[in-house]
Amino acid sequence: MSHSAGGGSAVGDPSPATTVPRSTLLDEDPRETISRVLTREEDRLARRRAELAEMRNALVRLHAVTVSDEMPAVAPITVEVAPALLRVLTDETTGPVRNALISTSVGSGLSPDYAAHAKDSIRAGHVQRTLYDASILEQPQGRQWAADWAAAGEQQRILAGVPSEFAIYGDSAVVAVESWGDPEADYVVVRHPMIVQAFVLLFDELWARAAPMPTARSSDRSDDDHLLELLGRGLKDEAIGRYLGWSLRTVRRRVARLMDDLFADTRFQLGAQAVASGRLEADTLSPRRVPRGRG
Repeated sequence: MSHSAGGGSAVGDPSPATTVPRSTLLDEDPRETISRVLTREEDRLARRRAELAEMRNALVRLHAVTVSDEMPAVAPITVEVAPALLRVLTDETTGPVRNALISTSVGSGLSPDYAAHAKDSIRAGHVQRTLYDASILEQPQGRQWAADWAAAGEQQRILAGVPSEFAIYGDSAVVAVESWGDPEADYVVVRHPMIVQAFVLLFDELWARAAPMPTARSSDRSDDDHLLELLGRGLKDEAIGRYLGWSLRTVRRRVARLMDDLFADTRFQLGAQAVASGRLEADTLSPRRVPRGRG
């Protein structure tokens, strides 16, 4: 470490320029003595402040190196390594896990070992909220996946157009696909607090816009009630058909019949009429389909 002043003299030693022979001290004006001593001490303090500033800067750089070596702010990981990391994060996280999912065919979260471990964690009382893209309901595998996690206690909502896959572990880390929107891409781990908080805000905004996962079919509800619910949640005809086990033609025929029954010219009007007639709860409607009154 270099010194900012002192010309190599030991810290605290007066420089030769400020040393006064003892014989002259008896004849020196006390005011000059005080002034000289104060000047010397101020120089000494200035050197110490400069040295402390250097030390502080070195500590900051050392901390940055340590963080970079042990806990990078953003670090790439492969799909093969991700399940082990997800398991560690699941065990270490005290807050809720927020999960955005657009595919149940690819991704590190599909590892059977990790999935079993995460479900055990949910059963033990840890909160996991998963936002499913509506396209997942178009495949039997996706519907079964959602049902299995719901049985474990996962909180679920559905949204048409989930933008990308990511999982937020409390407020400490995010695991996201390296290429936004591509579930087949490798992953990155994000630990920068500001970026983690941005992901939390994004997820919470999407969660507020999403609708609860459609309820399973039951004997006390008619097929038309289920159809109205799924329409209200913004699902496409193809997804509705696969969810209810109908052909696309059957979905559209039943929708047309419901529009006739409720005197609706458009699907938007169908939602409004279904709510007005008591056949559909207003909070079932997707935010894009909620009828707005005229101001």
